[in-house]
Amino acid sequence: MDIIDRLQEIINYSDLNVSSFAKKIGVVDQTIRGIVVQRRNKPGFDILAKILQTFTWVDAEWLITGKGEMIKQKTTTKTENSPSLAELIQYLREKDLKIERLIEEKTELKVKFEMAKKINIQKEEQSHAPCIPQNKMSQDM
Repeated sequence: MDIIDRLQEIINYSDLNVSSFAKKIGVVDQTIRGIVVQRRNKPGFDILAKILQTFTWVDAEWLITGKGEMIKQKTTTKTENSPSLAELIQYLREKDLKIERLIEEKTELKVKFEMAKKINIQKEEQSHAPCIPQNKMSQDM
């Protein structure tokens, strides 16, 4: 089966005639007639692209090479080991909660750090303050 036969198969499967097929893909009737009926030409890239854009169920590899089936196989993107959408959503929710807890913990640690810093500054200021001897204080009283 050559590419012209495959075009004819698409036309038949779609329950169209050459004229309605040409109109559906946006090509002049004579162009498709010259390919399918008169077999003067082979379809060019533009025509093949229009066919694949219009008949999205047609498998491109089959149309071009004849390998495989005319109708695309439904492929599932999920493999046996890949998580479902619900599992992914749950995973993201758990991660969001963990992020929120970490942000709260960071804020608490920041407050504690600032308090410790102030205490250290106060202690350092006190250690540099001049000492007044006890005897001197009792005499002044």
